[in-house]
Amino acid sequence: MRGAIYRYEPKGSPRRRDVLIVSADGINDSTRSWLYALDVRDGDSGDLLTVRLPDGRWADGCSLTRVYRDWLAGPPQAHIGEETLRDVEAMLRSGLDL
Repeated sequence: MRGAIYRYEPKGSPRRRDVLIVSADGINDSTRSWLYALDVRDGDSGDLLTVRLPDGRWADGCSLTRVYRDWLAGPPQAHIGEETLRDVEAMLRSGLDL
């Protein structure tokens, strides 16, 4: 599940968006209701904390948030590769000073 891009559709909210799952596999594989994700944007914000995804969209490192597992719609739209996932991990480490 880590590295998967899903459509996120919060119940009762008109705000739907695509998100990239970034939480650890231990969390993703558990029964926890909440996961960590980044918003996936169509354009480059120009911010240092963004990573270009293979499909031409951008993972926004400033949008780190938790998402409710039951509001992930359908199967994943895509999965990013290991190299892109490493770039996302590096961006998060840099932004969070880890």
